Amino acid sequence: MRRVKNLWTWLLLFACIGPVHAQHVVHGYVMDALTGTAIESASVIVLSSGIGTTTDGGGHFELTLPAGDYELRVSFVGYTPAEIIVSAGSLSQDHLQISLLPSVIAVDEIVVQSSAPRINDPATVSHHLKATEDLLDRVPGTDFVQRANFAWEPVIRGLSGGQVGLVIDGIKVVGACVDKMDPSSSYVEVENLKKLELTKGGFDLTQSSQIGGTINLITQKPRFDQPLYADAEMNYSSAAKLRQGRISGGISRKNTSVRGSFSYKEAGDFSPGGRGPIQSSGFKKNNYKLDLSQRIGQQNEFTASFLGDNAWDVGYPVLLMDAALAKAKIYSLTHTWNPRLDLISGWETKLYTNRVDHWMSDFDRNVRERSVMRAMYMPMFGKTRTTGGLSTLKLAHGVHRLEVTLDAYQTKSFGDMWMFSVFENIPDMYLLNLGDVRVRHGAIALDLTSLLRPGLTARVGVRLDHSPREVLREEAVAILQGRWGVSTLTQSYTLMGASFSLTKAIGSENLLRLSLANVGRLPTHVENYGHYVYNYVDGYFYTGNPELKPERSMQAELGFERWTSSLALRASLFGNYIRHYIVGENDGDLLGNTTLRFRTYQNASAAFLLGGEVSAVVDFGEWFEWTASASYTRGQNLELNEPMYLIPPLTGWSSLRAIRDRWSSELEVRMAMPQNRVARKLADEDGTDGYFVINIRGSVQLLSSTELSVGVNNVFDVYYHKHLSYGNLPSLGRDIYLTLSYSL
Repeated sequence: MRRVKNLWTWLLLFACIGPVHAQHVVHGYVMDALTGTAIESASVIVLSSGIGTTTDGGGHFELTLPAGDYELRVSFVGYTPAEIIVSAGSLSQDHLQISLLPSVIAVDEIVVQSSAPRINDPATVSHHLKATEDLLDRVPGTDFVQRANFAWEPVIRGLSGGQVGLVIDGIKVVGACVDKMDPSSSYVEVENLKKLELTKGGFDLTQSSQIGGTINLITQKPRFDQPLYADAEMNYSSAAKLRQGRISGGISRKNTSVRGSFSYKEAGDFSPGGRGPIQSSGFKKNNYKLDLSQRIGQQNEFTASFLGDNAWDVGYPVLLMDAALAKAKIYSLTHTWNPRLDLISGWETKLYTNRVDHWMSDFDRNVRERSVMRAMYMPMFGKTRTTGGLSTLKLAHGVHRLEVTLDAYQTKSFGDMWMFSVFENIPDMYLLNLGDVRVRHGAIALDLTSLLRPGLTARVGVRLDHSPREVLREEAVAILQGRWGVSTLTQSYTLMGASFSLTKAIGSENLLRLSLANVGRLPTHVENYGHYVYNYVDGYFYTGNPELKPERSMQAELGFERWTSSLALRASLFGNYIRHYIVGENDGDLLGNTTLRFRTYQNASAAFLLGGEVSAVVDFGEWFEWTASASYTRGQNLELNEPMYLIPPLTGWSSLRAIRDRWSSELEVRMAMPQNRVARKLADEDGTDGYFVINIRGSVQLLSSTELSVGVNNVFDVYYHKHLSYGNLPSLGRDIYLTLSYSL
């Protein structure tokens, strides 16, 4: 009888541990999508675990995995990374063939959740992320207009606002604040960010027609490689008494998977270097996301997504008022088709709608003491409603790859402001900033990549945009028609853009890239139809111009890349000549005489930008690596013969990292040179001093699923402000942070 019990014990034990240790070997072959030749040393990573390998001299790799579904990320220098789902244990997927398409234009890509830092990624994040801006801040050539300790506006190579395309999973989200205090980058928290793709200049026309570049925030979606997964994080930072918590997780069953997340942030008044707290500089914020994916067969997948974001009590200490409440809700439905056809390699279609609401208030301010609109309370409200669709068809034939993108959306915008005097004998006033402006937009983009000969690849992009727009509210129509003396405000723009890029492989370690573009960007709805919109950058009230011409840009960029087993180097030089540059000009007609308080949007003759970026990683062995980055942009307004305003100075950062299996540490230095090339005539811009800041960070894995991160930013408590910080708002002083993370 005892032997029978022992037998049952062993059978149960093997039944329990057998499935866990049942291993399957996944074989794969990675090749160039245009030539079919093998790619040696390509990186193959299992995203959920960080397990990885590289391809051998014949492009082959092997991964030993338990049975189940896994998401692999395959990448190599000079190629667009690929992410695929494989099923370990499935006979049909134990032998994979993966094609990588040569990347002919420069794309800065940062993967948020991946394996250990890669030698070819100088911007690899090795420390705690408080917000999406922490990622963008590590890309050379990228900066921010800072109006508070919250929701920074991205700047690429000195261009911002309507000159930069900012999308979420390709979705157009138009801010509701006419003062640009709600960039859509603030709606994506880091727990929902899968990766960030940034293209500089107008060389990639697939996402939008912009002269500055495009930022695409690609969000996390449900996973099929684990039946149950979860992540949680808690953080405290001392400079602003920032408390934040995040939780995300999901469940998958066969062909169905769901993922959800929630986060909360609360910050008090922050302290700059060596100074006391700045009053009214805190904020509160929550963010939540829910996604449901359903696979139908091996080729089709539907994903329904919802993203919500709320921020309130947001202090803007250097502005006239604060944000009482900001809300965004983004809905989308995506269908992905991956057919096994020779001609069609993929087709993705997305339908979306979103709504953004924004309330500004100065009821907690002492309005009697300010210089602008003295003794007046001015609560403001703005809203946008955007609905659209995006469809991308990928075709392949021999050494050619063609992407066809159809992009269409409609946005309705409204904004108003009340003015209540503190004196009873002065009546209340009402101002209509945006009177139900409707913008329709449709575009078609073609993007062709071809191998001209071994080692020489070309990419050609063409985009056609058409955008009719109008004002629907009668009061706003009457105001703007009277101001400009026109019979109609209806405007219709048609815009054509083209780009060409050529990449030459020099040996096995070097790439040389030349890119040219002739592109444009349409005026924003505020630049066309805004009325008395206060610009915090220069302190003027702006009125839109329905007869603005689109900005046109001729651009050139020369890039060089070198990749070895211990060195990664990327460098670029660029030039950008802009015609019909949109600026503000003083306007005396609004009050019947000349005044320096009011401006209208006008087209200046031209402006010119030139500059460059360089980034590098040096691997000193198994433990250490050194990374560095620097960028410089020089802009000139050719009509006023003075520098363009809001151009960052020479900036850079450098870090020394030590990385082991269970711990990592980093010593980082950030610096900026003084900026005295400023726009005196256009904006009365002042110069800024340079700065030098040291940061120390580290992390340790306490348990297999728990990690502790600690660090000190601005170790020596330096008082400084960046050039693009409005009102010379200082940056945070010494900031000690502690983060505890858990993964299931």
